[in-house]
Amino acid sequence: MAETDRNTLEIPSPFPLYPATTFSNTTPAADPNYEFDPNSYYRPGFDPKLRNASTTIYYLLTGTNGGKERPGGGGGGSPKGYLHRNRGRIIHTLHRGRGRYVILHADETPCRVESFVVGKNVEKGEKVQWIVEGGKYKGTFVLPVEDGEDDDEMIFISETTVPGWEVFDHDFLDRKGLEMLMEGDAEKIRQLEWLVKEEE
Repeated sequence: MAETDRNTLEIPSPFPLYPATTFSNTTPAADPNYEFDPNSYYRPGFDPKLRNASTTIYYLLTGTNGGKERPGGGGGGSPKGYLHRNRGRIIHTLHRGRGRYVILHADETPCRVESFVVGKNVEKGEKVQWIVEGGKYKGTFVLPVEDGEDDDEMIFISETTVPGWEVFDHDFLDRKGLEMLMEGDAEKIRQLEWLVKEEE
């Protein structure tokens, strides 16, 4: 992953003045003594009252490609992106590869689960551009190369976040949060739990 652009225009933040926390945790807003620490791990110079107008990144997820070695060495990689959410709106653009996106609409009750394929075959309904609004958890994983495709197992994507991305506005979904969102539905939890990042 690499950040390729951070708009120098700063705008007032439309978001709460406390950091995002995973769905199952109480937010710092519940703590009347919470104060932002400018010496915390957030980006140097970060002010929670401001945001850059936009940021852009690109990232690469890779599969094993049948065990074949990749150019430059190595046969493996990171074939999935764990379920996470941002406060900002994110515009995604596919550059190469094929994968499946899973979106948990945590801002809806009950939580709606949406899934679609991103890829070059738009005639079959695959997407090359899609938008995820803030407040929704999203995860993704690489799909196998189909017969006749001349490509590696990978997903190469750009994301533009509006307002600009900050770790302050980001959180990963934990197991407890998944259980809460799925309202204890064992089958849905079983299908999604592999996209939940293990707690360290």
